Amino acid sequence: MRLLTHLRDGLTMLVYPALCQVCGAMIKHYDDGVACHDCWTDAGVTPLFDEPLCNKCGLPLPGRSPGNQALQCGLCGALRFTTARACGAYAGALEASISLLKSRPYLCRRLRRLIARRFAEQGARLAAEVVVPVPLHKQRERERGFNQAGLIAQVIAREGRLPVAAHLLIRTKPTERHRAGLDRKDRERSVAGAFRVVRPQVVSNLSILLVDDVFTTGSTLSSAAQALFDAGANRVSVLTIARVTARAV
Repeated sequence: MRLLTHLRDGLTMLVYPALCQVCGAMIKHYDDGVACHDCWTDAGVTPLFDEPLCNKCGLPLPGRSPGNQALQCGLCGALRFTTARACGAYAGALEASISLLKSRPYLCRRLRRLIARRFAEQGARLAAEVVVPVPLHKQRERERGFNQAGLIAQVIAREGRLPVAAHLLIRTKPTERHRAGLDRKDRERSVAGAFRVVRPQVVSNLSILLVDDVFTTGSTLSSAAQALFDAGANRVSVLTIARVTARAV
């Protein structure tokens, strides 16, 4: 199997030479997607998260004592989800992979493994009965042809043997294109009331895992969680591929 993998990688480089979208070096392994092995494994380029983290929003808190059940960043109190976790910072190989995901429905093998491992590591915090991808507005999904959060949900569903409820939550406001450069308050106003649960009776008393590609300020995820809580959900946790790490959620 290893020989076949090396042969595949060699043929891929020969026929479809690709350059790393982070550093410009040649990508040697098909499984690495749009970033090279070095950019994936260099913590200075692609920081992956480890403890200590804020117990609620998952923001890295270097210098704090890991394992402290009261560990909080002090910035996420108003966000409505129960807890959130991400694989790493929105930088390097993660950022490049997410940029590709905006236009192509593709998660490379390395990224799929990373998502599955993060979910398994955070099993107690992210325990759920159903996985719900954050929806795009129907117009935006028609234009794109797919919802990237749905692809992430499928990876998690396979890892946790959970059902995916792709159409349980809908986005009622087309907010995606108008949010670049908005601060936290503007983002909160932009997504306020942007989601609706289609079948509230299904949500009642459920523990739900909400998934998306990027946690930016948390406003979108908070608004989606609020809609699920309003419909009767018992718990709403969040998992994203990456998150913006500026200390302003």
